[in-house]
Amino acid sequence: MNGQESERPKRGRQPSSAQQPPEQPTGEQGSNERIKAEQADYEPEYHRPGPRRPGEARANAFNSIAWMVEGATGLVEELRHSDLGLSEDFWIHVYAMRREGLLAARAAIDSLLSKSDQESREAAEQVKREERRGDIAIE
Repeated sequence: MNGQESERPKRGRQPSSAQQPPEQPTGEQGSNERIKAEQADYEPEYHRPGPRRPGEARANAFNSIAWMVEGATGLVEELRHSDLGLSEDFWIHVYAMRREGLLAARAAIDSLLSKSDQESREAAEQVKREERRGDIAIE
């Protein structure tokens, strides 16, 4: 490492300058595996993750919008297949209300289309009138 060896701290409990290292018990307790592991110079072999990347750069990244759309779709499907404990008369009126709403929207669209057609016809007539007048210069 560039001619300088940096000493890595050992894993496990490290005695502070005020504390003395724990005494080694003798006999059967002397072979305590935890104590041996704390004293061992061990560095696990694993790959550290790289720098953080945005979601667009990662495969299978979490997409919150897709998650919300999926939840909303599931909720709509659940509501479509459930009567929510309401009476059949309620649902008949809901469907009739929906039909009436759609008919009202259709009437509004038809009215807007007819106004648009009339405006285009009036513009075409205006162009024809201007062509008939010709170039009359009044001095």
